[in-house]
Amino acid sequence: MRLDADLMADANDEDRCSYTFDPERRSSVAGASVTDAFDDDNGLWRCPHDSHEDSDRCPIHLPPSETPEGAVERQFLERIAQVGERSKQFIGAHLADFDFEHAVVECADNHAIDLRYATFEGTTTLSHAIVRQPLNLEGATFEGRAEFVDTRFQNELYLSGATFERDVRFFGARILEGMWCYEASFEQADFHRSRLGGPADFTDAWFGNCQFRETVFTARADFDGSVFEHASFAGVQFHDRASFDDVRFPETVVFRHAEFDDIASFDGPVPLGESTYVDLRDAILERGRLVPPEANVVFDLENATVGDVSFTEETPPPDLFDRFRLLNTTFHGFDFGAYREALNATGWEIHRTAAVPGLDAEPPSAGTLEGTYLKAKNGANEVGDTKAAAEFFRKEMTYRRHQHASGIRDGSLADRAAALWRWTANALLDATAGYGERPSRVVVVALLTVVGFSLVFSVTTSTQPYGNAYGYLILSLESFITLVLGGAASIEDPRVRLLAEVEGFMGAFLIALFVFTLTRSIHR
Repeated sequence: MRLDADLMADANDEDRCSYTFDPERRSSVAGASVTDAFDDDNGLWRCPHDSHEDSDRCPIHLPPSETPEGAVERQFLERIAQVGERSKQFIGAHLADFDFEHAVVECADNHAIDLRYATFEGTTTLSHAIVRQPLNLEGATFEGRAEFVDTRFQNELYLSGATFERDVRFFGARILEGMWCYEASFEQADFHRSRLGGPADFTDAWFGNCQFRETVFTARADFDGSVFEHASFAGVQFHDRASFDDVRFPETVVFRHAEFDDIASFDGPVPLGESTYVDLRDAILERGRLVPPEANVVFDLENATVGDVSFTEETPPPDLFDRFRLLNTTFHGFDFGAYREALNATGWEIHRTAAVPGLDAEPPSAGTLEGTYLKAKNGANEVGDTKAAAEFFRKEMTYRRHQHASGIRDGSLADRAAALWRWTANALLDATAGYGERPSRVVVVALLTVVGFSLVFSVTTSTQPYGNAYGYLILSLESFITLVLGGAASIEDPRVRLLAEVEGFMGAFLIALFVFTLTRSIHR
């Protein structure tokens, strides 16, 4: 049963606006069809408002050229102030300028202001206004500029299927209960510093140029299937799930300094052109998916924080890490173990990236790479992946040696000498034990030491120990392990005794190093 105001609106058909809306024009957008309860005249929706003076239409449905100045605003405010759903329906409105700047738009009830399929020829202005009603603009066409600067929408805003042919500005707007823009079209959209307090649905929307810089999404944000010709999400904050699955991105899309507090899903983005560079530098991704469909999509995670994020949902391809730029990236809960085969294929190098337009980065310095692998090692240790931690530690030490090599070429003589000493110590630790991660190298060095000293003994003394050629090898092995059985040959030559003592010292050092690396490898 309709309210009294609705009955009064339809009571006098002689004074009623003759405008009708054909339901066949309704959008395919879910929820954007005309309410069947008010269909009449062979299923057509008919305007419930009074016609204007000598015209058969109300000011809102008159052609803009025939509408008296101020008539639209007066009728709009008068009608929405009445109680009931019908009084707030302006479906198919045809308007020139629609100016409610600094206004307070509110009603006596909570029915939505219904401007579905309206056409706005001129400038639409709600800047600095407060809109307390749900506002339904589904299927509307904005031929002129739309201004919603610092507007406070205290209820839902429906824009599904709407078309903005020129720029629309939501700069600093507050949309508290949700925004639905399914299949909407934005030629130029500026959401800079806006705040969306409810669900934000931009599924299958089209953006010619959009700016979501420093926008705050406090509830779920869906951009699945959307198309972006130019886009910036720099500094955006997503406090709930943010989904960009199957989107079409331009050559470069910016998410720098973005914060994803919940699931961030970039599953299968498709380049509009030949490639896409997704700039996620300095971003924070707590969890989610970054799944590039092919090598011509690159995610730049330099200085970013990556949590429980998946890079693929299938068997990782060998070139998987070519699709990510990982420099000084902090890993907080990232599972390296899921990508062990891909990491083995690259020699555990994670900093190499496929070249795509938009990625104009200088080759990283040795210091940057040392820091990169230090953070990767710490991230692997955090989740208990000792194998990955060991490999990243070796990379960290390797690039530290490269830094020492740079120091040898620059600086004062004392500085260069110190750098040479550090480089030598680093290189020896790598060669002898793989930085404490390769016990097999210690065994090989020990065997070479025993054989090498046996050859030196053969040159130093002509007297064969134990009376045969094998005596030199026995003498070297005895010196290495500092174990001499009874009846050993007497060595009087001080040169040979000095060499034996040196080999004994090296043997003790290598045995201790072997025990350390073996224990470390078992622990890993």
